[in-house]
Amino acid sequence: MKRRVLVGVSFVAFTVAAACSDSATILPIVVDSGTDAPVNPGVDAGSDATTLPDTGPTEEERTLTFRAQVGDKAFSCTGGPWTGLGTSAASADIVDFRLYVHDVKLIAQDGTEVPFTLKQDGKWQYQNLALLDFEDKTGTCANGTTETNVKLVGTAKAGTYKGVKFKLGVPFALNHADPAKAPSPLNVTALFWAWNSGYKFARIDARVDVDGTPSPFLIHLGSTGCQGDPAIGETVTKCDQENRGEISLAGDPFAKPILVDYKSLVAASDLKVNGSGPPGCMSGMDDPECPALFPKLGVDATTHLPNAAQQALFRAE
Repeated sequence: MKRRVLVGVSFVAFTVAAACSDSATILPIVVDSGTDAPVNPGVDAGSDATTLPDTGPTEEERTLTFRAQVGDKAFSCTGGPWTGLGTSAASADIVDFRLYVHDVKLIAQDGTEVPFTLKQDGKWQYQNLALLDFEDKTGTCANGTTETNVKLVGTAKAGTYKGVKFKLGVPFALNHADPAKAPSPLNVTALFWAWNSGYKFARIDARVDVDGTPSPFLIHLGSTGCQGDPAIGETVTKCDQENRGEISLAGDPFAKPILVDYKSLVAASDLKVNGSGPPGCMSGMDDPECPALFPKLGVDATTHLPNAAQQALFRAE
């Protein structure tokens, strides 16, 4: 027997005698050389790919906290009467303090706006909307609810932030529906006007002492001049005065609570005087108390569009 070795395999050659011939034919037979190399089970030997390090989650859950104030004092339904309010330094009890916010964005260190995605809790937050409720149905807040909500819980890209912005009110797409069928927190009938005008974006009501007589001063922010009435099968297509406020605050929004200050809101208003119509501001075009309040709520008093320039209700601590 003769042996010849080829690259990678061994061939064994041997002579087979043909039955009718003296000649011999050399036939190669392939034989496993028995030199298989061990393989690391965790490595694809035929790939140049490398394993990337785990960089961790790109988003994290965060909480924005709010605190109702009256000047330098924390608000409570049993804390009044509050003094030195407005241009006439009025004394008043606050009887309701609730508002809707939506479209929350965080301001990154490079100035970009990062969406703050609200957690869908089935109660206080729905889609990009949340209800802040500072009254607890005690003391002067007899017409409110026992539960309060002073925070927004959501997720955002991990990192540090130098500001926050959001809108005061209910988005147009959610504003004109039946509150009896709406998901929470849009099912609060005390914060609803009518299908045509929609929700009260903010309801901040006070009872003012006017020469010894309690007199209401109501602040109800909402859209007016809306076209279409869902109550009779129509669709609301637009509102002439949208009256949604814009809020923009500088500073780390997670470091301290965001203050919601009633005293700053009414600083340019005379709470003891009612020019005409319902006392306070019902967001009407001809309501004489509204022009002093709209800018403080982040609403342009002329265009009725969002304008954060003179906003004073919210401030960083």
